[in-house]
Amino acid sequence: MQVKTFSGRSTSEIMARIKSELGPDAIILSNQKQTRKGVTCYEIMAALDMPQEQASPAESVMPLAQNDASCLREEWSRLRKQLMAVLKPQMDMQLLTPRQQLVFEYLEREGVKEDVLIDLWEKFRHAPDAPTLSVMNGMVSLSPWFDTNWSHKFHLLTGPFGSGKTSTTLRLALSLKKLRPKARILVVNADRSQGKGRLYLRHYTELSGLSYRELDNSAQWESLERDARSHDLVLLDLPGLPAHQQLDSWLQEVSGGKLPACHVHLVLSPLFAPPQMDAFVSRFRSTSAASIIWTKLDEACNYGEIINQANNTGLPISLFSMGPDLKNSLAQPKDQDVWKLLLRHELPQATN
Repeated sequence: MQVKTFSGRSTSEIMARIKSELGPDAIILSNQKQTRKGVTCYEIMAALDMPQEQASPAESVMPLAQNDASCLREEWSRLRKQLMAVLKPQMDMQLLTPRQQLVFEYLEREGVKEDVLIDLWEKFRHAPDAPTLSVMNGMVSLSPWFDTNWSHKFHLLTGPFGSGKTSTTLRLALSLKKLRPKARILVVNADRSQGKGRLYLRHYTELSGLSYRELDNSAQWESLERDARSHDLVLLDLPGLPAHQQLDSWLQEVSGGKLPACHVHLVLSPLFAPPQMDAFVSRFRSTSAASIIWTKLDEACNYGEIINQANNTGLPISLFSMGPDLKNSLAQPKDQDVWKLLLRHELPQATN
């Protein structure tokens, strides 16, 4: 998509230039009237969706997986910034109640993105008398892990290196054992590259009386489903992936195309910067994605990415993780936990 801003003394003059340069299929994104040094002028932002056949020969021969995805993300990022630059000044804070204005300022300071803030401004503006939190609750969905009736026994925990997947897998297994003493739980390590993490996971699962196994090749993945028949729940700790790999394609490759029906839980930490977080989510997004687990909450200085990624992925939050200990470090999210975290920096209370 080609986006360009045109300035002139009349809209008819600008529209003629847009038609000449971008053609009759151009889309008008914004139209503003301005006064500069006593002279009235107009500024119109227009865009043209470039057909695929207009791409250069050099671009057309590049593989889709290596070129198209990154180009589309970069293009959308540029367009989004330009749209936000146009839309954000239109938000009149005086239309909100003092309490709404205060909440809005807090969220902006926490790093909540402009498109999320614009959506919230619209909701606030149309509900001046409604309780603030009731208006905001629809922005984030929750699926408390221990209370949700998951349809599959296989749960895959995925995310970038350093996000706390191994610790979360172990904490989750120990919590489930405590809540359901008779449940047969199998902990699986599919991350053979991290020696320390593998030993850590194996040591504590065996000490706790849980079943443990490791996966490497497709034959072992094939036998996993047979082993799972004698267990009620299977938790898999997946490795972080290189920047060029997508989760679904990697899973099909390592499992030999025999991946069992599963839920994928994305393990993220608010310690990562927004551009890095968006890149992670794009890489680890899966057709089997079921929830987001947020870790290392006690180490973060702001929590805006929790709202940003809820809006970006549409996935519910299933767990919060915090602190260095194996016990008393997981919390199931409740209705107001997210807002207490963002507005007061109040950590949720551990549930195990």
